[in-house]
Amino acid sequence: MVEVSGMALLSATLPVVIIAAVGYLFRRKGWVNQETQYGLMRLVIWAFTPALIIDRVLGNSLLCDFAVVVKVLSAGFLTIALGVVLAVFLARFFGISEAERRRVFGYCAGIYNYGYMALPVCISLCSPETVGMMLLFNTGVEVGIWTIGLSVVSGNLEPKKIATAFVNPIFISMVIAITLNFCGWAEAVPAWFAATAKSLGACMIPSGVLLVGMSLPILLNGFRLKDDVKASLGAIIVRLGIIPALMVATAVWLPGIPQDLRYILVIQSGMPAAMLPIVVVQYYKGDAKLALRVVLISTAACVFTLPFWIKLGFWLLQ
Repeated sequence: MVEVSGMALLSATLPVVIIAAVGYLFRRKGWVNQETQYGLMRLVIWAFTPALIIDRVLGNSLLCDFAVVVKVLSAGFLTIALGVVLAVFLARFFGISEAERRRVFGYCAGIYNYGYMALPVCISLCSPETVGMMLLFNTGVEVGIWTIGLSVVSGNLEPKKIATAFVNPIFISMVIAITLNFCGWAEAVPAWFAATAKSLGACMIPSGVLLVGMSLPILLNGFRLKDDVKASLGAIIVRLGIIPALMVATAVWLPGIPQDLRYILVIQSGMPAAMLPIVVVQYYKGDAKLALRVVLISTAACVFTLPFWIKLGFWLLQ
């Protein structure tokens, strides 16, 4: 049984806050520059995250069944696809009438921080096998981001860019690990290789959270809380209220899904908006200020809502 006491949640989330604060301090003081930040990001993408996937997915007994893998991937994809569409629809109720701004709001409010915040919580509360399942779940999330999500924020669907998005070390390492599981070859992997993956994978979470903290000084520059109050309220209600309620209800009452996937849905339900959409919105020349508002407001408010949704979800499950 998963422990979901207040102390357990504090132990899971407090290190994330502290590490992000360290990243913020170092970037604010100028002790790290943009080039250093990009270098760390490349390490996270090309080394640390693939290593974590190999460590937690390869040989994972929960991920050797094809039906389970399909369910987990589908769940990750659908939480993004349905969340983005719902958020676009609800944007009108918060004074966001222009079509382009509705798409930006939906894209940002519908995509949650599925990695750097959710993984540390999952690691603290669940078994290593469940963490491996969350990594697979996150692959489905990324498919949703680069298909439905991208079509919404850009106003069209570009197959070439979507195909390119899958050619990355994270997706490839997931495919390799799952394939080895299906073929029964996971145990043939040398011990030294597994040990190396374990050591490198352990760097992924702290490095990723440091990157989040390092990005905050630039994002906060010129941001004013009193501007666009309706959009701020909408970000809280949609991202931290309506969507989490639907995800928790799905985790508790939808039949036929693995118990560990239910835990993952509950943990992911309370997450704030992800930071990646800010970059994507800027690329497509959308309303970057609105994107920033959704991310910052939901991230600040989730301090209060995240413990509520996780405790409620796990209580209903247990």
